[in-house]
Amino acid sequence: MFDIFPNYWTPVLPVGELDESPVSVILAGEQIVLFRTQSGEIRALRDRCSHRSVALSLGRVTSNGCLECPYHGWQFNGDGACVHVPFNDVNKINLSRLAVSSFPCQVIAGCVWIFTGESKPPALQVPDSLKLPNTAYYIHQEIWNTHWTRVIEANLDFVHLPFVHRQTFGQVAQSALESGDILNFKIEDSGDRIEVFAPYKNVPPTFALEWHQPNLVVVKFDDMGFPVKREHFFAVPINEHQTQCTIILHMAEGMDIQTQQFAAQEFIKPLLEDRVVIESQLGEIPLLAEECHVTTDKPTLLFRRWYHQTIARQPMLR
Repeated sequence: MFDIFPNYWTPVLPVGELDESPVSVILAGEQIVLFRTQSGEIRALRDRCSHRSVALSLGRVTSNGCLECPYHGWQFNGDGACVHVPFNDVNKINLSRLAVSSFPCQVIAGCVWIFTGESKPPALQVPDSLKLPNTAYYIHQEIWNTHWTRVIEANLDFVHLPFVHRQTFGQVAQSALESGDILNFKIEDSGDRIEVFAPYKNVPPTFALEWHQPNLVVVKFDDMGFPVKREHFFAVPINEHQTQCTIILHMAEGMDIQTQQFAAQEFIKPLLEDRVVIESQLGEIPLLAEECHVTTDKPTLLFRRWYHQTIARQPMLR
């Protein structure tokens, strides 16, 4: 399972969208159902009944906190164990053989996160800016018709700003473009993340893009006095052709809900300018020999090398 995105934690759903009814999500080609148990805990199961493969998300959560299949009423607890089979003598059934797969999940930064594996997951490592109360964040999601690696690559790229974002924040690069500057990137590689600092002279030196393995890019607005302190852009693979873009904005304190929503939308709109360009690309990021590269591609090439060595497991051509 999860062959295209194995053994990683990733956000899939704002926690506010999960109430008393089960919710279906697709992650890395697998359909998963999220629901709350009787105690309010969130659990994740494979969204297929072990009996006749009906989507469990079409069912209901029972009074005892189990998920009931809408077809024949089989009930599954939060661990995926089958605990009830109507009209049958349970003493004559091996219930352990009727279980469905369950997946670790937890709530971080206002989102439900799922681990894409069935073994014991590693501890979830996130930047400090994602460890605040849920109310500190504004969350936006939408689906793009592209491979998730193309989205991460675009978010690590400073050079496209004066072109794709010509009418919005790309103006910070306009003077460098007009004067014919040669860009030199400052990059800090910490193994499981890289930080790329803005090469433009008219922005604070702390303005940076920070990629965290596998699918998070953080835009750091720390010293710019914006209503958004940091933007967390997750490219969550739905399948090989679609990506759920989950944007978690860390908002400045002291804003009412209406002001927060207005400020958030002003930041989200420019980010989505990338969509048309990225959706025109073909498939996942290819091996180095299949596209042309120049010096300013260094940040994205670091990501490509990691992807092909770690997930795609294909040898990179150096």
